[in-house]
Amino acid sequence: MQVNYLILLFTGLFIIGTYINYRYTQRKGMPFRYKPLFLIIVVVLFLVALYGTIVGKPYNEILPFIG
Repeated sequence: MQVNYLILLFTGLFIIGTYINYRYTQRKGMPFRYKPLFLIIVVVLFLVALYGTIVGKPYNEILPFIG
């Protein structure tokens, strides 16, 4: 269960930081340099950790190939 909270915390911070960087680059007219596939993977990890937190399942039960 602790792993769910850690992944939720770090991916949430990454998503918030990415959004702030996106807004900054749009305002300054600079190109946004994050890869879309990487962002999709981070969002999927965030959603899986959120699901595990809500349902109360450990991370290795949700994704058995990880643990």
